[in-house]
Amino acid sequence: MKNKFLKDSIYVVETNIDDMNPVIYETVIEKLYKTGALEVFLVPVQMKKVRPGILLTALIPKDKLKKIAEILLRETTSFGIRYYEVKRLKLIRKKSADNSGRDKIGMNRGYMGRELVKTSPEYRDCRRIASKRNIPLKNIIW
Repeated sequence: MKNKFLKDSIYVVETNIDDMNPVIYETVIEKLYKTGALEVFLVPVQMKKVRPGILLTALIPKDKLKKIAEILLRETTSFGIRYYEVKRLKLIRKKSADNSGRDKIGMNRGYMGRELVKTSPEYRDCRRIASKRNIPLKNIIW
């Protein structure tokens, strides 16, 4: 199993929010991604006093913790965050380009060791081509 996967560790940063105007989330998420968040997601949760709330979670590189914490504490109504380290196993990723007629589509290929186990087209390339050709995006993504 040597070199079959890539291994690393990241932080999971999270906070529960129950008193913020929902339109603010878009700006917060954009800032988190711009600062280096790998993934950001919102999950509906039930808070104390049976209030509906949101669990905001960000997966981040360890060296971004202070900047991400600052964004969350400045830009949301939260008074605190939680963070913890998680370990990851990832496929070995290689990028390449495939031709779709006269247009190139970036491809992400995932390998387990030397075995190709996953291929995924670059969304932005597919969207650009679909718009250019005036056809449904699903026809490009296949």
